[in-house]
Amino acid sequence: MGEGVSAAGSGWNGRRVVVTGGTGFIGGALVRKLAELGAHVLVPTRDKSRIGSGGERIDYVHADIGNPQDARKLVSGADVVFNLAYDFRRTADENIALYTVLADACAAQGVARLVQTSSIAVYDDWPLKDVDENSPCDIPRHAYKAAKRAIEKDIAARVSAGQFDAVILQPTIVYGPGSPQWTDILVERMHGGAVILPREGLGLCNGLYIDDLVDAFIAAGEMEQGGAERFIVSGPEPFEWATLFTTYAQACGAQVVYEDMSPYVPPETNGVSPSPGGLSALAQRLSAGLAAHIGTARLERLRKRVMKLKPGSAPYRPTMQDPRLYHGRGVASIAKASAQLCAPKIGPQEGLARTADYIRKVYPPK
Repeated sequence: MGEGVSAAGSGWNGRRVVVTGGTGFIGGALVRKLAELGAHVLVPTRDKSRIGSGGERIDYVHADIGNPQDARKLVSGADVVFNLAYDFRRTADENIALYTVLADACAAQGVARLVQTSSIAVYDDWPLKDVDENSPCDIPRHAYKAAKRAIEKDIAARVSAGQFDAVILQPTIVYGPGSPQWTDILVERMHGGAVILPREGLGLCNGLYIDDLVDAFIAAGEMEQGGAERFIVSGPEPFEWATLFTTYAQACGAQVVYEDMSPYVPPETNGVSPSPGGLSALAQRLSAGLAAHIGTARLERLRKRVMKLKPGSAPYRPTMQDPRLYHGRGVASIAKASAQLCAPKIGPQEGLARTADYIRKVYPPK
């Protein structure tokens, strides 16, 4: 599979596939690709407005993957289950519980392959040092990291027990048109204003364009034997965070301002810190309740509409939000994924150009 998936795909025709988290940015791109390859894709959702809207080969089904009966019915007869579900509006323990119900259902219904989405965040030294799949990953720095690592360990135990086969993907910074975390929110924070960057010391972005991640998912589903193997998935090469921010700023008409800032000194402690992009417990509950009432897609459209009405943004200082990430210069190794899964194809020049085209259309200069 090291040459990629360009010659693959014919084996998906007519296969029954489940994609949890299939209404999100990454999951939606995967669902569309699987349908193009001929698979019959089931996407669970609690948003009743989506039911019947999938079209040929895509079925949105009203199901709660946290309900054992719903989960067993959903995965019954599935050849592959892609689990992309992780809700930041819920606690880590709640997300682990949702995964456990789904994994139990896969074992009970005889699903052959589970492809689980983990994260580069499981590694202890990330993003300050280079990491590969053998790097240490068991310091509980924040709840998200701990949850993803706990799920990885559980999958390895289940595969060893013969419950099902599995592949674990650990994506880095997934950007591209419509990426809520690594495109839209960043642009919204600088749109109509300015982004303030340090004159020196900004780190490396291990960016992964969405299409390359989708290819990795397809390849993971096609592996002859997964064996609970973990694969770091990133782009062909890291690039400077400054390149991403200046590209985004130019596309949306924001000003880039460089300032002298104190060098970043990592804290000596490895204690628990907030989850990346985490919300307060109250905000999580309110957001989850609103999403359940009006649907996740409608909630996202409402958020974007409100952001566009803002007359201008206060200066955005990304390094104040997450200094460890934006100052880190660690490189995520893609050697294993390139050799055994598929090699990424879209470098920063092409990926950022595509993303800039999207930004100019959706967030034109004010």
